[in-house]
Amino acid sequence: MRVVITGGAGNLGSKLREHLETADWVEEIVAIDVAPFTAGKKTKVVVADLADPYDERWRKEAQAADGIVHYASANPAPNSSWAESAASFDMTANLLEQAGGGTKPCRFIFASSNHAMGGYKDAPLPTDGKLRMSTPQISGTRYYDDGYKWGSAYGATKALGERVCAARAAATNGRITAVSTRIGWCQRGENLATTIAGSGGGDRGETDEAVIKRNALWYRNMWLSNGDHNRLMVAALRADASKWPAPAIVVSGMSNNTGMAWDLEEAREWIGYVPEDNLWADLKAAGIA
Repeated sequence: MRVVITGGAGNLGSKLREHLETADWVEEIVAIDVAPFTAGKKTKVVVADLADPYDERWRKEAQAADGIVHYASANPAPNSSWAESAASFDMTANLLEQAGGGTKPCRFIFASSNHAMGGYKDAPLPTDGKLRMSTPQISGTRYYDDGYKWGSAYGATKALGERVCAARAAATNGRITAVSTRIGWCQRGENLATTIAGSGGGDRGETDEAVIKRNALWYRNMWLSNGDHNRLMVAALRADASKWPAPAIVVSGMSNNTGMAWDLEEAREWIGYVPEDNLWADLKAAGIA
C-alpha cells in the first residue's frame, strides 16, 4: 500500500509512521504536515496546508493514495476554538474530496476522538452501559481546569467528521471506504498506564472527591497504549470492508481496559482489531490498583 498520514509530525502520526516503516505490506509512506521534519527511509515528507483546497502539494498525494490516515488538526486539544475546529473540519472535507482521485479505491481512516461522545462522561450511559456506533452522539467533554470548561467545538468537529466520512463513502458507492476511530487517551512518548493514574489532567482545582473519582475512572478507561494504537490503525487500513454494515463505520479506539463503557466488539468484528493491553492490569502490576 501507499499510505498517506496527515499530521505526520504529531504525536499519533509519528507513532504510526515509525511503525509502518517496518511493515513489508507498505511500499511508501507520505507524511503531510505544515512544517518540515525528518522521517525514515520509506517516508516522503510533504509540507502542505490541508485547509487550502487548492494546495496541489497535498492534493496529488491524496489522489494517489491507497490509504489515508487523517490525524491533522488545527488544534488537537479540547480547548480548540470554533475557528480552529472549523479549519479542522475543512481539512477532513478537503481530503475526502480528493481521496482516490475520483477513480481508484481508497481506505480513509479518520482519527475521531472520545470527545465525539464526551458528553457521556456526565450524562447517563445507554441502558446496556456501552458506547458504540449506533449510540446517539453527545459531543464535547466537560472538564475542570480552574473552573468548568466544555470542549464543545473540538467534540463537534469530530462528531461531524464521522458523518461526512459516511456521506462521502455512500456517495462514491464504496469506492472510498472509511473507518472513524474514536481514539482514547494516547499520551506523548511512552504513554504508560501509570502516568494517567490520577485525574487525567481534567480536575485541576476541583475539590469534590466524588467528582474527582468519577472523572478519573472516565479518563483512565480511555487509555490507548502505543502498541494498541498501531494495531488499531493497521487493522483499519487492511480490513475487508465487505464484512461491514455500511461503507463507513465507527469504532471505539481504546485498549482492552476492564469494565469500560467503550465497546470493542464492533472493532473486533469489523476490522479485526485485537487489543493486547489493559490499563487496569498495568496499574495492578504497578501496585496502584
